[in-house]
Amino acid sequence: MKRIIALITLLLYFFIFVPALTAAPETQTAAPPEISGEAAYLIDVQSGQTLYSKNGDQLMAPASTTKIMTGLLGIELGNPEDIVTASETMLDYNTVYGTRIYLEPGEQLSLEDMLYALLLNSANDAAVAIAEHISGNTAAFVSLMNQRAADLGLKNTTFKNPSGLNEEGHLITAHDLARIAQAAYANPVFRDYIKTKSHVIPRAKENVPIEMINENKLLWRDDTITGMKTGYTSVAQNCLVASASRDGRDVIGVILKSPGREIYTDMQALLDYGFEQFENTLYKGVGDSLGQLEIQGQPVNLLIDQALWITQKKDNTLPQPRINILPIDGELAEVAEGQVLTRLEVWEDEECLRVVPLAADRNIITEAAVEKKSYALFTGLGLMVSGVILYGAVQQRKHAERRRERAKLRQDRIQDPNRCQRR
Repeated sequence: MKRIIALITLLLYFFIFVPALTAAPETQTAAPPEISGEAAYLIDVQSGQTLYSKNGDQLMAPASTTKIMTGLLGIELGNPEDIVTASETMLDYNTVYGTRIYLEPGEQLSLEDMLYALLLNSANDAAVAIAEHISGNTAAFVSLMNQRAADLGLKNTTFKNPSGLNEEGHLITAHDLARIAQAAYANPVFRDYIKTKSHVIPRAKENVPIEMINENKLLWRDDTITGMKTGYTSVAQNCLVASASRDGRDVIGVILKSPGREIYTDMQALLDYGFEQFENTLYKGVGDSLGQLEIQGQPVNLLIDQALWITQKKDNTLPQPRINILPIDGELAEVAEGQVLTRLEVWEDEECLRVVPLAADRNIITEAAVEKKSYALFTGLGLMVSGVILYGAVQQRKHAERRRERAKLRQDRIQDPNRCQRR
């Protein structure tokens, strides 16, 4: 066992830290943009690395950017064809005031249309209707929201409601909101919603909103914008989460508590900064080996099933993440191809950005295991032969019983022609 651990340690030693990337040729670099909002954050989606932070860990009110989490859970836990019935809660103005589509108790819409109302129009009544549909009541749904945030490793997020309306203790950081947005962006259904500019929902009522218009102004101005969510309350002021994609790279920006409409020009500058001043390098591709260990004197490569990207600022000033390969538990006498043997972690400071499974690239089977499998094979064949013989006897008996039953049925029909046939 000690020999195996020592060998693993020796072979993986060279993979603990990301190797320094080749220095890029000198290029003109620009200073980060001036952001009017009190907090802002920018991440690269592929690598997960932080590209910009302004008060990234300061607790802030998120307003309707809360609906990113509400929409994600609605998609993950619901069916788009589900019928959502609005409850009496729609009459509680303190719960559904502000932007809404004026749902009435008993009104029914598909979950798909409720999500359009939530993510495009930012309807607070749709947020409550979705929450009640998924969990039965808003309190239970809010618990799911907080649990999902905890599952993402977020320690500074506390949701109090599914809409983002002002409520004491309903707080988040720009960093945490960026991570929630990143998780939502990984869901292709969510991406389809947030990139939609407008969508008409069918409603039986008259004189109520039916065309849901995406409030994200950047989506209408810039073809590289892929969507996300706006927000505003008197406490939170202007909030915006935006995603964009250019030349195979995706970035997500967050701005919180901006005083006015300059939030859009600030976000545009922030996204441009992420694309123009940073670039990605493929560290390891799908199927590449991240290390090697030896079992029974034979090498086994540890393969990854997803690409690992490293982001670097063009002037090489961005601190690089570190990669940690976890120890392998227990003594390995044999392995199967594709068996996950350990995991790789990518860390940025004290935050784990990704966990990637590492799987064996081949089978290694002990001689004892081969003999055992051979014995099991012969035993299995013996049991199979016995089973065939037994099955034949049983079938022969059943066949005789069926013949007797059919003869009795024919006799019954002669005696009573109106009797239904037995199935």
